[in-house]
Amino acid sequence: MYALLFAEPVVDRNALRAFVRDGIHRSSLIRRCGEGDRGAIQALLKGFWPFVQAFERAIDVRVGRLPTRPLIQRFGQSRVRAFFNEAREAVREMKDEEGSHALLWREGAAEMGVTLQDDLTIDGVTTLLENAGSEDEVEFFCWLAGTEYIAEELAAYLCHQPAFNAAFPSGRWVWGLAHLMHDHDGPSHLEIDEDLARAYHPSTDPAVAGTAIHAHIVNCEARFAMAADDVEKVLLPVAA
Repeated sequence: MYALLFAEPVVDRNALRAFVRDGIHRSSLIRRCGEGDRGAIQALLKGFWPFVQAFERAIDVRVGRLPTRPLIQRFGQSRVRAFFNEAREAVREMKDEEGSHALLWREGAAEMGVTLQDDLTIDGVTTLLENAGSEDEVEFFCWLAGTEYIAEELAAYLCHQPAFNAAFPSGRWVWGLAHLMHDHDGPSHLEIDEDLARAYHPSTDPAVAGTAIHAHIVNCEARFAMAADDVEKVLLPVAA
């Protein structure tokens, strides 16, 4: 059985989900997507593509060069080795089940007739990606966790909107559906990310670590809402 490094989370996951849901519901772009506005859906898919693609690449590169000494000093070599072996297996299984998220995003874009641009620059989206590249392990894993909260709540909102689904020729958004799947064994990406953020945090006080982790995740969620506003302003300037 896969075991995380900590038995209990140090953040209020319900509060973090409520915060990102509020941002989603307040977003004009996301609401328009939910109403089946084809232009808004195309803007969402086009505007956030550079982040979706580059973020997946950044994870693959960064995870491969994580420093293990701080974790070994804290938890012992055998426990850390077992953790990473099992974490890699859990992530591999999830990727096998879900497929590449970037490929699924591209598939949805193709359905909607969207030409994706790797070099598209929109301020809020660029800021999201810059923070995701933090060299600080705590911030890095918090940004991963924040992105998972966003993805899951965005999927939960849009994939339950009939008008949104009807805009796709297939009647479904494959990227969103992948983020609604929770049938795999073991912990989720989100749980692994939060576990590692706490493991790398220098304080052993759960309250101190929890406060810092919560703040980083909220920052990520807030930046997403701002990025959605920027995408709408740039790609839908008349309606914004």
